[in-house]
Amino acid sequence: MARRKIEVNPKLQKAYEFFCEHSGYVKGRREEGALDLARAEAIAEALDWKVEWEQDEEEYQSGGEWDQPKEVLSAILYDADGEVIGSLGGIGDPDRSYGRVVEAELALEALYEEGLL
Repeated sequence: MARRKIEVNPKLQKAYEFFCEHSGYVKGRREEGALDLARAEAIAEALDWKVEWEQDEEEYQSGGEWDQPKEVLSAILYDADGEVIGSLGGIGDPDRSYGRVVEAELALEALYEEGLL
């Protein structure tokens, strides 16, 4: 019996591949976590949710094992009405890839909290 071909949204596929490479995961569940983050990112975009990054005024908590970052930021997730629906602070020197993972994780958590997933 021949397998049925499934059409995949190319943007979602690309996001999934990105999250497979860049996000953390539980052993044996990398693909599942990456797909959750890719979907959350897409849904947040469709809902017009936005993340704003700003300087974090709190002292960085490194545990003394690493050098202090040059920049410490907070990521704040806003819904389409401008209401804060999630945030994370104490993010030291995030690169673009890590920032995207943080944004998708905030969206995923908010989607669950809002009962949308």
